[in-house]
Amino acid sequence: MARIMVVEDDADLRAVVARALERAGHVVTSREDGARALEDMEGGSRYDLILTDLEMPGRTGLEVIRASKDRDSAVPVIATSGKGRPVQVALDIARRCGADAVIAKPFKLSVLVSLVNRVLSGERPEDTESIEELEDGDVVVIMPPDLLGAKLRQSEG
Repeated sequence: MARIMVVEDDADLRAVVARALERAGHVVTSREDGARALEDMEGGSRYDLILTDLEMPGRTGLEVIRASKDRDSAVPVIATSGKGRPVQVALDIARRCGADAVIAKPFKLSVLVSLVNRVLSGERPEDTESIEELEDGDVVVIMPPDLLGAKLRQSEG
């Protein structure tokens, strides 16, 4: 049973995602924006995984990712990218901020729950990101633990 913070400004999506993760056995705390998530982290709350939307009004998911990684780089972060945004743009943004995985919206809840469980179990590709384009159009990206170091090793080899 993992403690997960879900940061999503869309109330309906936030509720559905929280319910799906709870049904999968996780304890979920939901926050409606980046400011609330940052307050929660500054208040000392600890999580095993953070799931955040990248684009929210006020404090963004990018700020949530950075703050989380500054606080504890071992806590995995999954970023969600909105409809209409090319997944490569979201991947690039997430890489720079330190996200461990990205899932493009819209996504199937079963795919999201599977991704959360995979990331919580420590699944990471060794030296380059793993991009999965599933039959139904869902796109999932999992980054290695040290993407910059992996890229440098790849260019040297």
